[in-house]
Amino acid sequence: MSSIEQLADQYGLFLCVECGKCVAVCPMGEIYTHVSYEASPRGIIERILLDPGIPEDDSLWFCLTCDLCTDLCPAGVRFRDFVEAIRQVAMKTGITEYSSFCDSCGTYLYPQHILEYLKQALGEPAEKLLTLCTRCRRYHFGIKLKAQMPGKRKVGSPKVQIGNSR
Repeated sequence: MSSIEQLADQYGLFLCVECGKCVAVCPMGEIYTHVSYEASPRGIIERILLDPGIPEDDSLWFCLTCDLCTDLCPAGVRFRDFVEAIRQVAMKTGITEYSSFCDSCGTYLYPQHILEYLKQALGEPAEKLLTLCTRCRRYHFGIKLKAQMPGKRKVGSPKVQIGNSR
């Protein structure tokens, strides 16, 4: 059994009864106007069960990991968990062109499709926030906050000694 088949078994893909509830509730169609059946939860499950390999196209990277499909699945398929796991496997095998990573530390953030959508929806001012992981955002915010605090020296400025210096 391949690692993809093991993931399919672990997350219940073999239990899928093809009812289509996952496709009906999936918000991808509202966000991405050009998404086809192949990128839908049911389409990906069907594809993985027929050919248990990592799809080299971008179909795995449209999922928003909202978990609505899992909540409605009568068979208990944990699609979001499967997608997150297979994305990790894909990145480990070198398929990274559909992913975005933290500009500061290189940690995986989310699919490139989601980054592009968020940039468009939130505008250019949010771009820096969108390209940093939570940890790096906190770190950079902390540096900026410390620099703004009264009585604190600016980064790079010399120490000023107060009082007698003999």
